[in-house]
Amino acid sequence: MDLLEFYGLKEDPFKLTPDPLYFYPSGSHNEALLSLNYVIEQKEGFCLITGEPGTGKTTLLNVLLGRWRDNAEIALILTPRLSPEEFLISVLEDLNLKLKDKTKNDMLKAFRDFLIEKSLGGRRVLIIVDEAQDLPDETLEELRLLSNLETTKEKLLQIILIGQPELEKRLRADNLKQLNQRITIRVRLSPLTITETPDYINYRLVKAGKGFLRLDEKSMKPIHNFSKGIPRIINLLSSRALMSAYLEGSNLVTLRHVHYAMSHLSDSTIDNRKRLYKIIYGFTAIILLTIVGVVVYNYLPIHRDQQSALKQVQGRNQTQTQTQTPEPPVSNIEPSSTAPLTGSPVKQQPTPPSPVLRYVVVKTSAANIRAEPRIDADKIRLAYKGERLARSGDYKSIDATGRKWYKLMVDKDRVGWIADSVVILKE
Repeated sequence: MDLLEFYGLKEDPFKLTPDPLYFYPSGSHNEALLSLNYVIEQKEGFCLITGEPGTGKTTLLNVLLGRWRDNAEIALILTPRLSPEEFLISVLEDLNLKLKDKTKNDMLKAFRDFLIEKSLGGRRVLIIVDEAQDLPDETLEELRLLSNLETTKEKLLQIILIGQPELEKRLRADNLKQLNQRITIRVRLSPLTITETPDYINYRLVKAGKGFLRLDEKSMKPIHNFSKGIPRIINLLSSRALMSAYLEGSNLVTLRHVHYAMSHLSDSTIDNRKRLYKIIYGFTAIILLTIVGVVVYNYLPIHRDQQSALKQVQGRNQTQTQTQTPEPPVSNIEPSSTAPLTGSPVKQQPTPPSPVLRYVVVKTSAANIRAEPRIDADKIRLAYKGERLARSGDYKSIDATGRKWYKLMVDKDRVGWIADSVVILKE
């Protein structure tokens, strides 16, 4: 009996292939997907998606391709170490525009005619570059020039750059300043939080059929701490722990299985964990030394003598103060001619507090307002970045995945719901 059959799973829940079926919509991943769809729907120019290795950029890309493959013409560049001319040829070939023995000017003219034709037919044209941090500067400049192919009313081409964080630094260089200014939407994929990590693991198990497998809740925090919330490392660690439990014939993955998996991961991953531990131990040592220093200082003989002398001086000053006759205070306040001369003083009534208006502000480029507090509920409308939305009291809801939702007043007769990960709470 193999591992999948033993646990009643349909497939490996922690495989490393970027399968769109296993796309987990964390806060930053959901924001990135909404932003990408917004760029394409609204015909924006450039969009930049960045993230550390293993954060799920390729899986996000495959989800996007699955949605737009039948409704757009897409040139997907996966090997970006190309010269400007090689890059243009690759784009035209991906779009089935095959030109032989043509000059670059001929290629650009054919590309422009292609863009206009598709625009008239209502179809989008996309250039998507994965691992865009490997693009040469000259090719990035070529992309900027291609983005100039537009009409007076709209962009004919949408360009999406997906890469690692060093791409952001490169784009801030003086020679790429013009390109950087044209990027209208930027999203950074973040590692999973400590609350998202167990939800992510359970999500993948459910997608794989769940079966009889269970994970001890005590193992979730160590998995998050070791992986630092990087989905790829979470998958590696969970897969090794699952194998360890299988070899013991256990349906429960325990903390012991997780520790076994940690000890058998790659040296680079272990080195990262050791570096984290060294930092923690270093800070702990500094705090302990500080506490010891304070205690020793308070009990030094010279310090006790100084404290005794200080107490004697304070005692003499207090005795002198008690022997002095205090002078009556001089009042500069004149009696009011309208105030009553007898009876209790008039008390001012406290001003009633003003009602507090509670609302949320959209922090992502676009966010869905839904009819119910669920990610799959019907969409009421889109809300855009900076938009203020009035809350319906303090009411919140938590869906089956643990995601929090705020109840909104869409209009006077209708309410809606919005996820807390895409808004900022204001009062």
